[in-house]
Amino acid sequence: MLLVWIIVFSSLGSVGAVITATVFLLIREPIQKFLIPCLISFASGTLLTAALLGLIPHALNHLDPRTTLSTVLIGIFLFFLLEKTVIWRHCHDMECEAHRTVGPMIIIGDAFHNATDGLVIAGSFLISIPIGIAATISVIAHEIPQEVGDFALLLHSGYSKRKALILNLLSSITTLPVAILAYFALDTMRTAIPYVMAISAASFLYIALTDIYPELHSKVGLKDEIREFIMMILGAGIIIILLQFHY
Repeated sequence: MLLVWIIVFSSLGSVGAVITATVFLLIREPIQKFLIPCLISFASGTLLTAALLGLIPHALNHLDPRTTLSTVLIGIFLFFLLEKTVIWRHCHDMECEAHRTVGPMIIIGDAFHNATDGLVIAGSFLISIPIGIAATISVIAHEIPQEVGDFALLLHSGYSKRKALILNLLSSITTLPVAILAYFALDTMRTAIPYVMAISAASFLYIALTDIYPELHSKVGLKDEIREFIMMILGAGIIIILLQFHY
């Protein structure tokens, strides 16, 4: 039964996010520009809360604080190196440096990142269904704006809508097989789960603090700031509510 949960939510976190992002692009551009900051603000709230109140506390239940935080630190360094080598990118702006790389590199980067999402989702469900759902919501929340940017980039690079959609879907399907493999691997190696949770927390923290927050700070205006803060609190609140079912 647990494997079914992992398959369903891995599919929602990958293919579902791509399809939602594609539909999102059909919305009028002014509405897109209004909604994307709301989505990434919401994502920041879910990512930080899932990492700090869900994943890290679980790791601390099985590892000493020094080992847990050392693993998180190593994870942050790892994701920094991956981002520097243009293998693993997060960006919601077509004009940024990351989006000036060629289309195939974007697809490779997405495939690698979606595989990481599969590991996060499977490991979270092995802790409990509420934490698994919370992790998946966090994944979806930050994947949709990213997929919107990637889809738009591919169109801007000369790809047809059909080809851009197919390429995005192909890069997204890595989530499911990795999630299934992780389920069987981690189920037999339970001692590895706390380390996976610490690395997953590092991933969420890195995305929120280095990719999302700088982008939110680029917009100046009281109305924007209030709206972004409300969406952050909303994202955090939803994850907190879900985590209550774990305890």
